[in-house]
Amino acid sequence: MKIRCIHFDMKSMFPKVDFLLGMLDNLAEMGYTHILLEFEDKFPFESYPDAVRNTAYTKDDFRRVAEKCRQLGIGVIPLLQSIGHLHYFLKEPAYRKWSENGNIYQWCLSQRETYDIWTAMTDEILDIFPDCVYFHIGADEMSFKSPCPLCAGKDQFQLFVARVNECADYIIAKGKQPLVWDDVFRKHEFSESGDLLSKVIPCVWQYREINKDIIKRYAEAGIRYWAASRIQSNEHRYAGMGKQRPHLQNVDDWADIQAEYPAEGHIGTLWGRIQSLDPINSTLPQGMYVAAYLAESLLHGKIKDRHAFNCDFAKNFFGLPDLNMDILSYGFGNEPAIVKKELEKYLGKAPRNGEYLEIWHAFNEIDVLFGYVDHCFSSNQGLLSSYRKGLVTDGILNNWSDGVRITRERTEDLTQKLEATLGKVYPMPELREFMEERFMSMLEINEKWGEILRETASKPHL
Repeated sequence: MKIRCIHFDMKSMFPKVDFLLGMLDNLAEMGYTHILLEFEDKFPFESYPDAVRNTAYTKDDFRRVAEKCRQLGIGVIPLLQSIGHLHYFLKEPAYRKWSENGNIYQWCLSQRETYDIWTAMTDEILDIFPDCVYFHIGADEMSFKSPCPLCAGKDQFQLFVARVNECADYIIAKGKQPLVWDDVFRKHEFSESGDLLSKVIPCVWQYREINKDIIKRYAEAGIRYWAASRIQSNEHRYAGMGKQRPHLQNVDDWADIQAEYPAEGHIGTLWGRIQSLDPINSTLPQGMYVAAYLAESLLHGKIKDRHAFNCDFAKNFFGLPDLNMDILSYGFGNEPAIVKKELEKYLGKAPRNGEYLEIWHAFNEIDVLFGYVDHCFSSNQGLLSSYRKGLVTDGILNNWSDGVRITRERTEDLTQKLEATLGKVYPMPELREFMEERFMSMLEINEKWGEILRETASKPHL
């Protein structure tokens, strides 16, 4: 595989720049040749400062990233969405006039200013990464419903093709190769896109079951393509580490497909949020194990013996040949108590990269907490009608009241531990946002249970 790329989704809770520079060493050792930087509101755009988050990297930070990548021989692929996924930009009152019929997900393609905005932002990015060979212009998951008055009556797909063509031509004129996500194109006959698919490289993303016919169609049409698997995306709102096994399977499935229909490149994607305004899902350090698994697959073909890979990873990445990665790879998101026990054997003992064990342990503690909450209150829901009829004893009420109190105390304690551990890796405002998303609703529900139990205890009961 010529291009072995890993996706950095900066709209997530993104590591501080010094930590990221260390990660690049790890990724280079694994065999990655490129990183795909999806900035969203983490790039310090001078042309549109309202769209910049207060935890954004500075331009000097990005220059450090660019220099580190040059030293390691890693190419940087900037990603700037050209049509949709624009919540981060269009949510700002000053910029909403460019939205498509009030939909802040995408902007109006009939307003010339939206193209001018994109080119201005692109120029700022290219000023920091002038050596990039590839530039990703997004163009995925478009909605052609409810067009604005300026776009109504026009062929919506042709509006889309025209804008992608313009953006591609702009990138080509800068001496770069444009990339796009493929999902809109695959829904149409390729002839409807004119010569566009000869200008751009479509990145075919499939994150669950893979439809081989989609890849076959590109291959038989003679269209060069890159593949895109998913190495991390925590789909459960309250999950900490997130499940690893589905992503390993996705990597294996892609290896089978690429043996039959070779791709020029492959992107391992890590989605930190589903959309810009959604809760934080996963972060780069959480995906390091699956990133290593993908790199091995891209270098040497499908991994036949996952246990052997796990043993090698524990030994080579951490210097801990006895660390049981079989337990961790299955247990993350499934059996947090078992993961906790295995991790705590080795915290502070890894000869190298021990910070990842600390990070994994911290995220896993969130899963442990929610496991406790589920254990305490899952059966309570079914018993609620009995409680309200007074069919409950003081002993049971006191037991569940203890659960309410312990949940609150454990959350407070874990909050302090997360700030102490993860605060070294992530900007504190983003970490606190992450914890609020994880804990606020849970604590509100916990307090409601307290009210129910107190009310029940005040009425006649067994």
